[in-house]
Amino acid sequence: MSDKLAAWNVQEADFPFTGNMFEQMKGLLRYAVLAPSGPNTQPWKFSIKGNEVSLIADFSRSLPSVDPTDRTLYISHGCLLTNLLLAAEHFGFGYDVKCLPDGLSGERTASVLFSKKAAPPRFPDLFHEITKRHTNRKRFEKRPIEDEKLKKLKDCANKDGFMLDIITSNEGKAQMADLLARAHKVQLANKAFRKELASWIRPNTSDAKDGLPGYSFGYSDFESYFGSFIFGTFDMSSSRASIETAYMKDSPAVAILSCESEDKLTWIKTGVLFETLFLTATQLDVRFDLFSQPIAIPELRAEMAKISRYKFPQILIRMGYAEPAMHTPRRPVEEVLVA
Repeated sequence: MSDKLAAWNVQEADFPFTGNMFEQMKGLLRYAVLAPSGPNTQPWKFSIKGNEVSLIADFSRSLPSVDPTDRTLYISHGCLLTNLLLAAEHFGFGYDVKCLPDGLSGERTASVLFSKKAAPPRFPDLFHEITKRHTNRKRFEKRPIEDEKLKKLKDCANKDGFMLDIITSNEGKAQMADLLARAHKVQLANKAFRKELASWIRPNTSDAKDGLPGYSFGYSDFESYFGSFIFGTFDMSSSRASIETAYMKDSPAVAILSCESEDKLTWIKTGVLFETLFLTATQLDVRFDLFSQPIAIPELRAEMAKISRYKFPQILIRMGYAEPAMHTPRRPVEEVLVA
Protein backbone atom coordinates (compact mmCIF):
# COMPACT_ATOMS: atom_id res chain seq x y z
CA MET A 1 0.00 0.00 0.00
CA SER A 2 1.23 3.49 -0.87
CA ASP A 3 2.43 5.40 2.18
CA LYS A 4 -0.01 8.21 1.40
CA LEU A 5 -2.89 5.74 1.85
CA ALA A 6 -1.38 3.91 4.84
CA ALA A 7 -3.67 5.67 7.33
CA TRP A 8 -6.61 3.76 5.88
CA ASN A 9 -4.99 0.48 6.85
CA VAL A 10 -5.61 1.01 10.58
CA GLN A 11 -6.48 -2.31 12.21
CA GLU A 12 -8.78 -2.80 15.18
CA ALA A 13 -6.42 -5.42 16.60
CA ASP A 14 -3.60 -2.84 16.69
CA PHE A 15 -5.39 -0.61 19.18
CA PRO A 16 -3.12 -0.16 22.26
CA PHE A 17 -5.50 -1.80 24.76
CA THR A 18 -2.72 -2.07 27.37
CA GLY A 19 -1.09 1.25 26.54
CA ASN A 20 -1.22 4.46 28.54
CA MET A 21 -3.89 7.12 28.00
CA PHE A 22 -1.78 9.08 25.51
CA GLU A 23 -1.24 6.01 23.34
CA GLN A 24 -4.93 5.12 23.50
CA MET A 25 -5.99 8.64 22.54
CA LYS A 26 -3.67 8.42 19.55
CA GLY A 27 -5.32 5.11 18.73
CA LEU A 28 -8.73 6.80 18.63
CA LEU A 29 -7.41 9.66 16.50
CA ARG A 30 -6.25 7.19 13.84
CA TYR A 31 -9.95 6.82 13.00
CA ALA A 32 -10.71 10.53 13.32
CA VAL A 33 -8.22 11.52 10.58
CA LEU A 34 -10.18 9.44 8.05
CA ALA A 35 -12.93 12.08 8.04
CA PRO A 36 -13.79 13.86 4.78
CA SER A 37 -12.87 17.45 4.01
CA GLY A 38 -13.18 19.47 0.84
CA PRO A 39 -11.03 19.24 -1.25
CA ASN A 40 -9.22 16.89 1.12
CA THR A 41 -7.40 19.79 2.79
CA GLN A 42 -7.57 18.05 6.18
CA PRO A 43 -7.72 21.42 8.01
CA TRP A 44 -7.12 20.07 11.49
CA LYS A 45 -4.63 19.58 14.27
CA PHE A 46 -4.94 17.79 17.62
CA SER A 47 -3.55 18.11 21.10
CA ILE A 48 -3.64 15.49 23.85
CA LYS A 49 -3.38 16.58 27.47
CA GLY A 50 -4.03 13.83 29.98
CA ASN A 51 -7.35 12.32 29.01
CA GLU A 52 -8.49 15.35 27.00
CA VAL A 53 -8.27 15.59 23.21
CA SER A 54 -8.68 18.97 21.52
CA LEU A 55 -9.68 19.38 17.87
CA ILE A 56 -8.00 22.48 16.46
CA ALA A 57 -8.82 24.30 13.24
CA ASP A 58 -5.77 24.67 10.98
CA PHE A 59 -6.62 27.92 9.23
CA SER A 60 -3.42 27.71 7.18
CA ARG A 61 -5.38 25.11 5.20
CA SER A 62 -8.49 27.24 4.77
CA LEU A 63 -9.81 28.20 1.33
CA PRO A 64 -10.41 31.95 1.23
CA SER A 65 -11.65 31.92 -2.38
CA VAL A 66 -13.46 28.57 -2.38
CA ASP A 67 -14.81 28.67 1.19
CA PRO A 68 -14.59 32.30 2.40
CA THR A 69 -16.71 31.78 5.54
CA ASP A 70 -14.88 28.54 6.52
CA ARG A 71 -18.27 26.79 6.49
CA THR A 72 -16.94 23.56 5.02
CA LEU A 73 -13.91 23.69 7.35
CA TYR A 74 -16.21 23.60 10.39
CA ILE A 75 -18.36 20.91 8.78
CA SER A 76 -15.24 18.77 8.31
CA HIS A 77 -14.50 19.18 12.03
CA GLY A 78 -17.95 17.83 12.81
CA CYS A 79 -17.10 14.77 10.68
CA LEU A 80 -13.78 14.51 12.50
CA LEU A 81 -15.54 14.61 15.87
CA THR A 82 -18.00 11.92 14.80
CA ASN A 83 -15.26 9.47 13.84
CA LEU A 84 -13.46 10.14 17.10
CA LEU A 85 -16.56 9.49 19.21
CA LEU A 86 -17.56 6.39 17.23
CA ALA A 87 -14.08 4.96 17.86
CA ALA A 88 -14.33 5.88 21.55
CA GLU A 89 -17.66 4.09 21.92
CA HIS A 90 -16.34 1.04 20.08
CA PHE A 91 -13.30 0.71 22.34
CA GLY A 92 -15.29 1.25 25.53
CA PHE A 93 -14.55 4.87 26.46
CA GLY A 94 -16.99 7.32 27.95
CA TYR A 95 -16.67 10.96 26.99
CA ASP A 96 -17.85 14.51 27.58
CA VAL A 97 -17.83 16.89 24.61
CA LYS A 98 -17.61 20.68 24.50
CA CYS A 99 -17.91 22.37 21.11
CA LEU A 100 -16.12 25.70 20.61
CA PRO A 101 -14.73 25.55 24.16
CA ASP A 102 -12.85 28.85 23.73
CA GLY A 103 -15.75 30.70 22.11
CA LEU A 104 -16.48 31.62 18.50
CA SER A 105 -13.04 33.16 17.91
CA GLY A 106 -11.05 30.26 19.36
CA GLU A 107 -9.13 27.79 17.22
CA ARG A 108 -10.39 24.78 19.14
CA THR A 109 -13.58 23.44 17.57
CA ALA A 110 -14.13 20.81 20.27
CA SER A 111 -12.60 19.33 23.39
CA VAL A 112 -13.36 15.77 24.44
CA LEU A 113 -12.72 14.54 27.96
CA PHE A 114 -12.41 10.76 27.95
CA SER A 115 -12.91 8.25 30.73
CA LYS A 116 -12.35 4.50 30.84
CA LYS A 117 -15.87 4.01 32.11
CA ALA A 118 -18.08 3.14 29.16
CA ALA A 119 -21.40 4.95 28.80
CA PRO A 120 -24.53 4.18 26.76
CA PRO A 121 -23.77 4.81 23.05
CA ARG A 122 -24.98 8.05 21.49
CA PHE A 123 -24.40 6.89 17.92
CA PRO A 124 -25.54 3.90 15.86
CA ASP A 125 -22.92 1.17 15.48
CA LEU A 126 -21.02 2.54 12.47
CA PHE A 127 -17.43 2.05 13.60
CA HIS A 128 -16.56 -0.52 10.93
CA GLU A 129 -17.77 1.82 8.18
CA ILE A 130 -15.13 4.46 8.97
CA THR A 131 -12.40 2.72 6.97
CA LYS A 132 -14.80 1.88 4.12
CA ARG A 133 -16.34 5.32 3.62
CA HIS A 134 -15.26 7.23 0.53
CA THR A 135 -16.53 9.87 -1.87
CA ASN A 136 -17.36 8.24 -5.18
CA ARG A 137 -17.26 10.43 -8.33
CA LYS A 138 -18.04 7.59 -10.73
CA ARG A 139 -21.15 7.36 -12.87
CA PHE A 140 -23.71 5.52 -10.75
CA GLU A 141 -25.81 2.59 -11.86
CA LYS A 142 -29.33 3.56 -12.92
CA ARG A 143 -31.04 0.99 -10.71
CA PRO A 144 -33.09 2.73 -8.03
CA ILE A 145 -32.19 2.81 -4.37
CA GLU A 146 -34.69 0.73 -2.40
CA ASP A 147 -37.39 2.67 -0.54
CA GLU A 148 -36.41 1.16 2.81
CA LYS A 149 -32.85 2.44 2.36
CA LEU A 150 -34.04 5.92 1.44
CA LYS A 151 -36.25 5.92 4.52
CA LYS A 152 -33.35 4.87 6.72
CA LEU A 153 -31.23 7.72 5.35
CA LYS A 154 -34.02 10.23 5.95
CA ASP A 155 -34.61 8.94 9.48
CA CYS A 156 -30.90 9.31 10.16
CA ALA A 157 -30.89 12.99 9.17
CA ASN A 158 -34.34 14.38 9.90
CA LYS A 159 -33.83 15.53 13.49
CA ASP A 160 -32.73 18.45 15.65
CA GLY A 161 -33.58 21.11 13.08
CA PHE A 162 -32.06 19.26 10.10
CA MET A 163 -33.78 17.89 7.01
CA LEU A 164 -32.67 15.55 4.23
CA ASP A 165 -34.69 16.01 1.05
CA ILE A 166 -34.19 13.10 -1.36
CA ILE A 167 -35.12 13.81 -4.97
CA THR A 168 -35.76 10.91 -7.35
CA SER A 169 -37.85 12.53 -10.11
CA ASN A 170 -36.18 13.31 -13.44
CA GLU A 171 -37.46 16.87 -13.20
CA GLY A 172 -36.00 17.38 -9.72
CA LYS A 173 -32.64 15.88 -10.64
CA ALA A 174 -32.47 18.06 -13.75
CA GLN A 175 -33.18 21.09 -11.59
CA MET A 176 -30.27 20.24 -9.27
CA ALA A 177 -28.03 19.57 -12.28
CA ASP A 178 -28.90 23.02 -13.65
CA LEU A 179 -28.03 24.66 -10.32
CA LEU A 180 -24.69 22.85 -10.30
CA ALA A 181 -23.91 23.87 -13.89
CA ARG A 182 -24.69 27.51 -13.13
CA ALA A 183 -22.49 27.38 -10.03
CA HIS A 184 -19.60 25.99 -12.06
CA LYS A 185 -20.02 28.76 -14.62
CA VAL A 186 -19.75 31.43 -11.92
CA GLN A 187 -16.98 29.89 -9.84
CA LEU A 188 -14.68 28.42 -12.47
CA ALA A 189 -14.74 31.69 -14.38
CA ASN A 190 -13.02 33.19 -11.33
CA LYS A 191 -9.25 32.85 -11.73
CA ALA A 192 -8.52 33.05 -7.98
CA PHE A 193 -11.07 30.31 -7.30
CA ARG A 194 -9.57 28.08 -9.99
CA LYS A 195 -6.00 28.55 -8.80
CA GLU A 196 -6.90 27.85 -5.18
CA LEU A 197 -8.77 24.67 -6.06
CA ALA A 198 -6.07 23.60 -8.52
CA SER A 199 -3.44 23.86 -5.77
CA TRP A 200 -5.06 20.82 -4.13
CA ILE A 201 -5.11 18.61 -7.25
CA ARG A 202 -2.24 16.11 -7.31
CA PRO A 203 -0.70 13.78 -9.91
CA ASN A 204 -1.66 10.17 -9.27
CA THR A 205 1.95 9.33 -8.47
CA SER A 206 2.41 12.18 -5.98
CA ASP A 207 3.48 11.23 -2.46
CA ALA A 208 1.38 14.07 -0.98
CA LYS A 209 -0.80 12.95 1.91
CA ASP A 210 -3.50 15.52 1.23
CA GLY A 211 -5.37 16.95 -1.74
CA LEU A 212 -7.15 15.14 -4.57
CA PRO A 213 -5.14 12.79 -6.80
CA GLY A 214 -6.18 12.83 -10.44
CA TYR A 215 -7.71 9.38 -10.08
CA SER A 216 -10.44 11.01 -7.97
CA PHE A 217 -11.72 12.56 -11.21
CA GLY A 218 -11.05 9.53 -13.37
CA TYR A 219 -7.74 10.87 -14.77
CA SER A 220 -5.11 8.45 -16.00
CA ASP A 221 -1.58 8.77 -14.61
CA PHE A 222 -0.56 10.74 -17.70
CA GLU A 223 -3.58 13.06 -17.57
CA SER A 224 -3.11 13.65 -13.86
CA TYR A 225 0.31 15.25 -14.42
CA PHE A 226 -1.40 18.15 -16.19
CA GLY A 227 -4.64 18.27 -14.18
CA SER A 228 -3.61 21.02 -11.76
CA PHE A 229 -2.08 23.22 -14.48
CA ILE A 230 -5.05 22.91 -16.84
CA PHE A 231 -7.60 23.39 -14.08
CA GLY A 232 -5.85 26.45 -12.67
CA THR A 233 -5.06 28.08 -16.00
CA PHE A 234 -8.15 27.56 -18.12
CA ASP A 235 -11.87 28.03 -17.54
CA MET A 236 -13.02 24.39 -17.56
CA SER A 237 -16.53 25.20 -16.34
CA SER A 238 -18.31 23.91 -19.45
CA SER A 239 -16.55 20.53 -19.59
CA ARG A 240 -16.67 19.97 -15.81
CA ALA A 241 -20.33 20.97 -15.62
CA SER A 242 -21.14 18.74 -18.59
CA ILE A 243 -19.72 15.66 -16.86
CA GLU A 244 -21.13 16.32 -13.41
CA THR A 245 -24.60 17.39 -14.52
CA ALA A 246 -24.90 14.35 -16.77
CA TYR A 247 -23.94 12.12 -13.86
CA MET A 248 -26.45 13.89 -11.62
CA LYS A 249 -29.32 13.50 -14.10
CA ASP A 250 -28.53 9.80 -14.53
CA SER A 251 -28.17 9.03 -10.80
CA PRO A 252 -31.08 7.33 -9.03
CA ALA A 253 -31.29 10.04 -6.36
CA VAL A 254 -30.04 13.47 -5.35
CA ALA A 255 -30.35 14.91 -1.84
CA ILE A 256 -30.09 18.23 -0.04
CA LEU A 257 -29.08 18.35 3.63
CA SER A 258 -30.44 21.57 5.14
CA CYS A 259 -30.95 23.18 8.54
CA GLU A 260 -32.76 26.07 10.18
CA SER A 261 -29.81 28.13 11.44
CA GLU A 262 -26.37 29.28 10.29
CA ASP A 263 -23.38 29.70 12.60
CA LYS A 264 -20.13 27.92 13.49
CA LEU A 265 -21.79 25.63 16.02
CA THR A 266 -24.45 24.64 13.50
CA TRP A 267 -21.77 23.87 10.94
CA ILE A 268 -20.04 21.53 13.41
CA LYS A 269 -23.41 19.88 14.14
CA THR A 270 -23.97 19.60 10.38
CA GLY A 271 -20.70 17.70 10.11
CA VAL A 272 -21.66 15.34 12.95
CA LEU A 273 -25.00 14.59 11.33
CA PHE A 274 -23.56 14.37 7.84
CA GLU A 275 -20.79 11.93 8.77
CA THR A 276 -23.35 9.78 10.56
CA LEU A 277 -25.45 9.89 7.37
CA PHE A 278 -22.43 9.15 5.16
CA LEU A 279 -21.40 6.16 7.27
CA THR A 280 -24.98 4.89 7.30
CA ALA A 281 -25.03 5.10 3.50
CA THR A 282 -21.74 3.19 3.43
CA GLN A 283 -23.31 0.51 5.61
CA LEU A 284 -26.18 0.31 3.11
CA ASP A 285 -23.72 0.08 0.17
CA VAL A 286 -24.96 3.42 -1.18
CA ARG A 287 -22.28 5.73 -2.61
CA PHE A 288 -22.15 9.51 -2.14
CA ASP A 289 -20.71 12.23 -4.35
CA LEU A 290 -20.68 15.67 -2.71
CA PHE A 291 -21.11 19.24 -3.90
CA SER A 292 -20.98 22.60 -2.14
CA GLN A 293 -20.74 24.82 -5.23
CA PRO A 294 -24.36 26.04 -5.43
CA ILE A 295 -24.41 26.61 -1.66
CA ALA A 296 -21.50 29.07 -1.92
CA ILE A 297 -23.52 31.36 -4.23
CA PRO A 298 -26.33 33.15 -2.34
CA GLU A 299 -28.78 33.32 -5.24
CA LEU A 300 -28.43 29.62 -6.03
CA ARG A 301 -28.58 28.68 -2.37
CA ALA A 302 -31.85 30.60 -2.08
CA GLU A 303 -33.25 28.54 -4.96
CA MET A 304 -32.22 25.34 -3.19
CA ALA A 305 -33.86 26.58 0.01
CA LYS A 306 -37.20 26.93 -1.78
CA ILE A 307 -36.97 23.30 -2.79
CA SER A 308 -35.88 21.99 0.62
CA ARG A 309 -38.20 24.31 2.59
CA TYR A 310 -35.36 24.80 5.08
CA LYS A 311 -33.56 28.14 5.11
CA PHE A 312 -29.95 26.98 4.93
CA PRO A 313 -28.97 24.16 2.54
CA GLN A 314 -25.56 22.83 3.56
CA ILE A 315 -24.61 19.93 1.27
CA LEU A 316 -25.79 18.67 -2.12
CA ILE A 317 -25.43 14.90 -2.47
CA ARG A 318 -25.55 12.64 -5.51
CA MET A 319 -26.26 9.06 -4.44
CA GLY A 320 -26.49 5.64 -6.00
CA TYR A 321 -24.71 2.34 -6.57
CA ALA A 322 -21.19 1.93 -7.96
CA GLU A 323 -18.08 -0.12 -7.49
CA PRO A 324 -15.90 1.22 -4.64
CA ALA A 325 -13.47 3.99 -5.55
CA MET A 326 -9.92 4.37 -4.29
CA HIS A 327 -9.45 6.33 -1.08
CA THR A 328 -7.82 9.75 -1.09
CA PRO A 329 -4.60 10.28 0.91
CA ARG A 330 -4.52 11.05 4.63
CA ARG A 331 -1.90 12.51 6.94
CA PRO A 332 -1.14 10.20 9.87
CA VAL A 333 -1.89 11.26 13.43
CA GLU A 334 1.79 11.90 14.14
CA GLU A 335 1.85 14.68 11.52
CA VAL A 336 -1.11 16.57 12.98
CA LEU A 337 -0.38 16.32 16.71
CA VAL A 338 0.76 19.51 18.41
CA ALA A 339 1.98 20.10 21.94
